[in-house]
Amino acid sequence: MSHRHVWPALACAVVLALTVCSAARACDTSHLSLSGAVNVVTCSPQQDPSNCVYSGKALYQYMQAVPDSDSVYMIGLQASPWRMYDGEMRILSPEDVADLVRPELNGKLEHVELVGSWTGVSPEPGVPSQADRVSKALGGFPVRGEDGFLWLAKDGTRRTTHQAFTGREGAGSYFLPGGSEVFVSLVAGWPAYVEDQISEDDSNLLMHAAAGWDIFFLCPDKALASFERAAAKGSAIAAYNAAMMRLDRGSDGDRVAAFTLLERAAALGDAKSRARLDIERTRK
Repeated sequence: MSHRHVWPALACAVVLALTVCSAARACDTSHLSLSGAVNVVTCSPQQDPSNCVYSGKALYQYMQAVPDSDSVYMIGLQASPWRMYDGEMRILSPEDVADLVRPELNGKLEHVELVGSWTGVSPEPGVPSQADRVSKALGGFPVRGEDGFLWLAKDGTRRTTHQAFTGREGAGSYFLPGGSEVFVSLVAGWPAYVEDQISEDDSNLLMHAAAGWDIFFLCPDKALASFERAAAKGSAIAAYNAAMMRLDRGSDGDRVAAFTLLERAAALGDAKSRARLDIERTRK
């Protein structure tokens, strides 16, 4: 019996193609020792429709090819050094991930693997990695993460890179030639490239752009501002994410702002925001 959970990859594939070569520089890299540049192989579905695959589809297929093991629980997700996300781009707390794993702790599992970028790296001195935080939530059960930007090959082979700059052709949706490696962070990150072209009425894509600032550009402050922008346009998930970021940051005024965001999301019918609001109200 294999143990695997893969959240569906980013579903939206709005093509906002540009013909320039764009380069992305990570923002908050002081503790990540990033250097150099990497180019991502992309393609245009208009120019090569028979051999140009949307990256979200490729990522899901490649994750299924990662070798199974009865002793390992693998979780495929999007992540930054600070946060983990589910398939809707909702922030996952370490406790959320631990709750997923806990029913599988039957004595046969040896460890958990978080198959997502930066899950094994501390974002700054004294702050545990996402893997360490999930391990703590599981009472010390071993959890491993990735040590940089994650790439997946068609056969499920994994590698990581630590570039400060990422270059690609175009700046719209991320498509790749069939069988090429997929750059996992760019699957979620491409909407951030085109945030200024997204309609103010498209709160869902604005929310995905906000996640891209965190996952791909490694810019948490920009991500928070963009989540709050999307929340103001009606995205309950964006409001939830902004609240979670503020609760995690814990600066003056953050807790009050987080409550306001959770109340907004709950009013939009978001059950997880209502549940989080109830939990936070019991805390002093």
